[in-house]
Amino acid sequence: MALRLAATPAIRSTARLMLRQQPMGLVKIHSSVSQSNAVAAPKPDRLHGSYHWDLERAVCIALVPIVSSQLAFGASPVLDTLLGVVLPLHLHIGFDACITDYFNARKSVILNKLMTGTLYASTAGVLVGCYQFNTNDIGITEFISKMWV
Repeated sequence: MALRLAATPAIRSTARLMLRQQPMGLVKIHSSVSQSNAVAAPKPDRLHGSYHWDLERAVCIALVPIVSSQLAFGASPVLDTLLGVVLPLHLHIGFDACITDYFNARKSVILNKLMTGTLYASTAGVLVGCYQFNTNDIGITEFISKMWV
């Protein structure tokens, strides 16, 4: 049974137009872009390739035994130090991904630089704060246990 488009001329012309369209991969979107002013691809960088992804996963996986051993064994200076380094690094990676997604460097250059600089400054501040809290105060694990109860 064949589909017949004899109902109205508008439906026939729309169906013919849809059948003639090229797939999106073959359509030339910007006719004003030539090869001479095309943007060159950036050089591959180890920190933004597979090594970056591996570091993200390693930090995420490292949090599981650190937190579980603190719950099992209680407060420890070594575990507090590890948590004081790994947790801010994990948060930095997550916020960096948010900045990359929502404040793209190509669309909003100034805002991207401002947000990235704020992220690096706050991560450094959190690392220093965790160090000070672990060395001069009760430590992260003891603080969380006192807040929990």
